[in-house]
Amino acid sequence: MTDALEPGLRLTSLLRVEERLMEAEYFGRRLFDSPDSTILGYELNAFLSAARSVTFLLQKEFAAVDGFQAWWTADRSKLGADAAARFFLELRNFSQKQGRVSIVGTSDENRKWRYMFAGTAEPVPAVLLKRDVADCCLEHLAKLAQAILRFAEAFPYHSCPAVALTPAGIAALGLDFDAIEAALGIPPAVSATRPDGTIEDLARLYQRFVDAVDFDEIRRIAGYKPTPPMQRGDGFGVSLGLSIVQRIENSRAEAMSHDDAVRVAIAAEVLRTRPDEP
Repeated sequence: MTDALEPGLRLTSLLRVEERLMEAEYFGRRLFDSPDSTILGYELNAFLSAARSVTFLLQKEFAAVDGFQAWWTADRSKLGADAAARFFLELRNFSQKQGRVSIVGTSDENRKWRYMFAGTAEPVPAVLLKRDVADCCLEHLAKLAQAILRFAEAFPYHSCPAVALTPAGIAALGLDFDAIEAALGIPPAVSATRPDGTIEDLARLYQRFVDAVDFDEIRRIAGYKPTPPMQRGDGFGVSLGLSIVQRIENSRAEAMSHDDAVRVAIAAEVLRTRPDEP
């Protein structure tokens, strides 16, 4: 089975893009309730790398498709206008070239580990503040999956070989039966004795030789629903974590080190929750 036919005829496919979306989702979901911040850092880096390569693979696979460059220029402006999407792009660049992404970890009232972005190279966008890192990552991945679905809608016959090898796809792409069969490895002598079947019959035969893109999986990833931000009152650990995040983010304008911001946050939270002395 293959997602592209060789030699002579090559059908483009979103299959590798789908695989990278699923890889990124795997690492993104592992960020929930991770008790080891070191391992979480590894998995966050893996998520950022896999998520970033989604659009790289899209551009590489479809660069020669007529109309793709114009479509991509227009569509990527949606991500470019999204503050959270731009933040994730910078996170990936930082993690690849400079080091570990800065996060704050704490535990909630159910003793589950929660992590938030804070102290990153670029200020954390307001839409991502006070939210679980895993939740932010999966929401970002959903935006990428939505872009992939928009591409599939604009270029249906280039998106999936199984769709290309339908009667409508064969006609739209101007495919030749002999070229298709040669690419599938069917000997010319067999093609020469091809029975007089309908194009529907031949299309069903050809589709057996290629892998279909699982659009249901892409739609599932695209449909991720984010959870509400953390709030004070979700337990001392969460309240402390929120205080630390706020202090670290505010330290950008206060010329305060991250360590000092953490100390101030801890002291303030302890004083806030300490019973009044008689």
